[in-house]
Amino acid sequence: MEHWRSLLWFLLFGFTVHVTNTQKTVCLEANIADIVFLVDGSWSIGTENFKSMQNFLYTLINGFDVGQDKIRIGLIQYSDEPRTEFYLNSYDEKDDILQYVQNLKYKGGGTKTGESLQFMLDNHFTESAGGRALNGVPQIAVVITDGQSQDNIREPSKKVKDADITLYAIGIKDALLTELNDIASDPDEKHVYNVADFTALQGISQNMLQVLCTTVEEATRQIGQIAKGCRGANQADIVFLVESSTRVGDSAFQKVKDFLYGFVSNLDVGINKVRIGLAQYSDETNAIFLLNDYSTKSEILERIQSLSYTRGTSYTGRALEIVNNRFFIESAGSRATDNIAQFLVVVTNGKSADEVKQPAKELKSRGIYVYVTGHNIKDIAELQEVASRPSRKFIYPQESFDTAEDVNTRLLKNVCSNIATKIRASSKRYADVVFLVDSSSSIGTAVFQQIKAFITRIIEQLDVGINKYRVGLAQYSGAAQTEFLLNTYDTKQEVTDHIQTIAFRGGPLNTGSALDYLHTTFFVEEAGSRINQGLSQFAVIITSAKSQDIVNEYAQQLKSIGVTAIAVGIRNSNKRELEEIATNPFAFQLRDLQGIRDVEQQIINTVVTQEMLQFALIPDAPAVCSSASLADIVFVIDESSGIGETNFQLTRVFLHKVINALEIGLNKVRLGLVLYSDKPNLEFKLNTFKEKYEVLDYITKLPYRGGQAHTGAALNFVRKELFSQDNGGRAHHGVQQIAVVMTNGQSKDDPTKPAAKLRRSGVEVFAVGFKNANKTELKSIVSHPPRKHISKVKSFIQLPNINLRLKKLLCREIVVQSFALPALARSLKDGCVDTEEADIYFLIDGSGSIYPEDFEDMKNFMTKVVSVFQVGPNSVRFGVVQYSDNPRVEFTINMFNAQKTLKEAIKEIYQLGGGTQTGKALQSMKSLFAQAKSERPNKVPQSLIVITDGESQDRVTEAAADIRGDGITVYAIGVRNAVEEQLEDIAGSKDKMFFVNNFDSLDLIKHELTRDLCTPEACKDMRADILFLIDSSGSINNNDYEKMKEFMNSIVKQSEIGPDRVQIGLIQFSSETKEEFPLNKYKKKNEIQDAISSMQKLDGGTLTGVALQDALPYFSLARGGRPKTKQYLIIVTDGESSDPVEKPAADIRSKSVDIYAVGVLNANNTQLLEIAGKQDRVFLADNFDALAFLNKDIMFEICNPQDPCKRTEVADIIFLVDASSSITVSQFKVMQRFMEAVVNDSMVGKENVQFGAVTYGTTPEEQFPLKAHSSKSEVRKAIYSLKRKKGFTYTATALMYTQERFDPIYGGRPGVARIIILITDGETTLADRPKLDTVPQSLRNNGFIIFAVGVGGAKREELEKIAGQPDRWFLVNNYTSLEALHENITHIVCDQSKPAVFIYLLKNFGRWLYKSTKLSSTKLASL
Repeated sequence: MEHWRSLLWFLLFGFTVHVTNTQKTVCLEANIADIVFLVDGSWSIGTENFKSMQNFLYTLINGFDVGQDKIRIGLIQYSDEPRTEFYLNSYDEKDDILQYVQNLKYKGGGTKTGESLQFMLDNHFTESAGGRALNGVPQIAVVITDGQSQDNIREPSKKVKDADITLYAIGIKDALLTELNDIASDPDEKHVYNVADFTALQGISQNMLQVLCTTVEEATRQIGQIAKGCRGANQADIVFLVESSTRVGDSAFQKVKDFLYGFVSNLDVGINKVRIGLAQYSDETNAIFLLNDYSTKSEILERIQSLSYTRGTSYTGRALEIVNNRFFIESAGSRATDNIAQFLVVVTNGKSADEVKQPAKELKSRGIYVYVTGHNIKDIAELQEVASRPSRKFIYPQESFDTAEDVNTRLLKNVCSNIATKIRASSKRYADVVFLVDSSSSIGTAVFQQIKAFITRIIEQLDVGINKYRVGLAQYSGAAQTEFLLNTYDTKQEVTDHIQTIAFRGGPLNTGSALDYLHTTFFVEEAGSRINQGLSQFAVIITSAKSQDIVNEYAQQLKSIGVTAIAVGIRNSNKRELEEIATNPFAFQLRDLQGIRDVEQQIINTVVTQEMLQFALIPDAPAVCSSASLADIVFVIDESSGIGETNFQLTRVFLHKVINALEIGLNKVRLGLVLYSDKPNLEFKLNTFKEKYEVLDYITKLPYRGGQAHTGAALNFVRKELFSQDNGGRAHHGVQQIAVVMTNGQSKDDPTKPAAKLRRSGVEVFAVGFKNANKTELKSIVSHPPRKHISKVKSFIQLPNINLRLKKLLCREIVVQSFALPALARSLKDGCVDTEEADIYFLIDGSGSIYPEDFEDMKNFMTKVVSVFQVGPNSVRFGVVQYSDNPRVEFTINMFNAQKTLKEAIKEIYQLGGGTQTGKALQSMKSLFAQAKSERPNKVPQSLIVITDGESQDRVTEAAADIRGDGITVYAIGVRNAVEEQLEDIAGSKDKMFFVNNFDSLDLIKHELTRDLCTPEACKDMRADILFLIDSSGSINNNDYEKMKEFMNSIVKQSEIGPDRVQIGLIQFSSETKEEFPLNKYKKKNEIQDAISSMQKLDGGTLTGVALQDALPYFSLARGGRPKTKQYLIIVTDGESSDPVEKPAADIRSKSVDIYAVGVLNANNTQLLEIAGKQDRVFLADNFDALAFLNKDIMFEICNPQDPCKRTEVADIIFLVDASSSITVSQFKVMQRFMEAVVNDSMVGKENVQFGAVTYGTTPEEQFPLKAHSSKSEVRKAIYSLKRKKGFTYTATALMYTQERFDPIYGGRPGVARIIILITDGETTLADRPKLDTVPQSLRNNGFIIFAVGVGGAKREELEKIAGQPDRWFLVNNYTSLEALHENITHIVCDQSKPAVFIYLLKNFGRWLYKSTKLSSTKLASL
């Protein structure tokens, strides 16, 4: 640019304002091209300046050899809209064109450059307008503009360039350089011209003319020599491996030579362009010529023609090995180390006599593209082993060599496309570099001068320019000051000259505020930053001492936008502060300036290498990925024009890093990939690749096409094609299905319905939004909840910041689906057993805004919620009311008393349509709940679940409050357009409110809703010791520390605190462990919450192992732990422990303490698993905000300890109670409480557990039969109505009597476990004692199970004789001990009543089928 300016005044003297026809043609060698000028005619130019532009055009056109068979000229003037002045075929004579230009009328108007570029492509570079592209004539366009375009220019300019049109951009005065760069062909320094004003145009006319002449000459030279699609594919190493065995034959071998000759003829061959090598093989492999043997195309073609046919057997495997070792090495001319694409084209006739798989793998693992072609090939499977994948892109079989021409064309096109992709992906990338220099008193004048020299030496080694490396600089002490911005100077000389003039300031050192200044002043587009174009951003911060303000927060903000921070500390700098500032590992500390030259070189290498654009060879996998071993994942990636080549390279690198973290394999994680713009392009299927290296290699070569984003079409394609069984999907085997959508902007089609269909098919959808991605659109695409499924960046260079997040999200989701979700489903099923009695109504929106398929989603959701509960007239009851303009009762709460009929009734509901009168519907529910309440003999929990998709047309606040005032819990579920404020008004609090973006996402909140419905009952009367172990290390900032406190307080809030209920203790740790309070210190909830709120952060390292070791004694009796009480440790940490954790954690678990491990940010999943012992007790969060969503999950787990037999499910149980004279009134009450406890631990009902009671003294008496009561409350009431009897202890007689009470006439059921629980406090009366030898044995022989519970004076020998086996009799010293015994008995009773599951195999038509059946203990005993 400076070159042009320096010539400006000199050149101006060579021209006058009016150009005459005496000027001669300059471009004598450039004799054929199509050139269209696109000229800005907007009002901002003005009449005088427009005249200057006419003169400039005149000069250029006059220099060409114009004619219909020579150079053709077209002209468009544009403003608000483009106007054709003349087409390429309008004029044959140069004079006619020059006259038209002199008389050109000034148009006036706005500046729609984008629209005009598209107009030029559609209307001027066409055959009808005189375009000769089909004849291989060079196509050139020159855009001249003076200002910023009022529309988008990136996409239309890309389309122009994609059409093989060389595009020049000339900017005048206020033209934006970034726009000129976007418009012009690459490289920008050859195709972009910018002048200060219109008078300077004439000064560059001759230079511009010469550039155009050179372009035309070069392009003309290539016409007829290089295939159209291969003109940009001018750097590659290609080796041909040609079979010459006996089976080929003379005639066919000649056609092979013709094939090679035609292929090479179409390439741009040269020692610095495309290099060619050739090997011939049969029994032996001969190197005909290496990659560096010939430098010209003619030499290569001549050698191909002289190739002679040999004979022998085809040893392809050996040939592949020789080619790998002799051709693709540096000494043979391979340029792989220079990142030049490497190709092998194997021409064969069929199956090899030796093994090909391993030598082919070794070639491909080096990143070499392997193509296979040949005729009459029978074994395609072998070709697939040789060729790169996917096979459809790398295998080109021919029926015969007569079809070689067609195959040659297709193969050539693919090879050239891959060469061009590789060139673009590995082309030189520039960067923006900003220096922030300490100018405080602590650095001093002398050192400051040395630092200026240090910066100058770095800049001297960079290729500085407005389209190359841009440099900015600020100095700081107490405040920061701009020396020059990134767009202040165009040349290296200007930059270095300014640095010499910088004066030392002195003063205090505030690095934090200086970093903030850097962020807001330099790394913005107005200052010349190219951050949005994907160019790397570097900040080199030089500091001499510890800052007097906080740096960590501002450093994180700077790095979060994608800036690579390089920190150079000198003199008294603080090492830890440097590490906080820098992007790892770019923190350098020098006490003196001795090693500054080494640091200087490392900074240059870092800037030039630009790691964010490089493919990492070593996988950087979060530990959680080691457990994520089975899933089908399809990436769906936007490749539209708005992205650009540099940003797409960042996308390739990002994808490469994510995939590198996964366990890839056909029996592990499978991957598929679709790129999309105007249409979806399948890159590879789920079953294409067998090994990770193949996938990673393919990612480095991903093509970039451009176009417009049609996300909806891509999602439809993925659903129909990618996840199918034929294409490698394993949904039919229960393998998790995941799609990851990566998009840059708003889709041209609506992705909402295609995304919903994809999710409904069982695919979990994640989205990464780049730059202009629409957040609302992303929410419509992803699965619920969006906070877990959406990652968004403002620019592509921020992608490395979310690389770890996406890897963790994917791996965690695979692990969660495999371990945690099944455990949660188990917890819900078990936890909801505690909800024995409840009345629940659904109030569902049936308005016209809901699509039919969405209404079906709502019905499916209700069905799944119902499935969790024990439905029955005396258990949990459900009703449904639908509403729109008016409510309609679908069925009341007492209509369906079984799950099956209830689900069928839900299925039959049809949609109302109409408006959304939620308030009126809520009012109607009050009477329904009142009716339900009147039908119950005692009070039961009542809940209302409201589901709506829009804003209510009437008020909801009063009606909802009225319902809640009656003690009814209201849950509000909003979908899509529902108003969150109204949902909160309905529910009464945010914790009873749910929101999903799509109806199909309702399925994903069923666990959350049922957990909330069941938790109050599950946590009722819970006893637990809970100890928090909290990471308080220096890596956790103060805000996040407060969020940990909120997490703990939320668990305290949900617990019933007290010495007989829940106790809570707290320890925090870093490099040391600190007790905050033990389990038994506080007896009240507010005391614990106050203690948590007042705790102070420790800082330091992370010694989790030591902390676990220190925590173990806190569960002992001495530290407040309670025997026979469930104990829990909840550990929260944000990083990897510096010491071993496995043994101390195992020691804690060995004491029957359950550990829940919560990992945030960079926590190590492997360590968390070692701590918790089970994956379903590991909870992972992206950030500390996510802790707020974990407290309910953990609390529900604690309320529902895993228990193989939580409830007695199916049995007939009769209490046989000693009510003789020896038992006092108070003792009898203890017996009643014991029986009540057993009942409470059972599922009471006609289809579940039935209870009866017999009391006895001298004679037995039935108090109530098995069939008398069908609800728990009725049984409890009957137990407390039992009366004491007089008389002696006739136990054997009572047992005989009780046996008869199991008869069907009393309610006994065949095939159900029959259990007698005997409770006695004394020895059997002497007269009845002989019967004890026979009666109990007879009962057991008939399938009865007898539990004998003895108190005080009961005899052990008698209890053993009655029960028959050791685990069925119990003897306690007194009645107080009896109350604590019920848990032991309940477990054993539960085990006896549990159905036994048998698995047997049926051999059917050669397939083994698993079948299962359930048998009760009674039936089992009879087998």
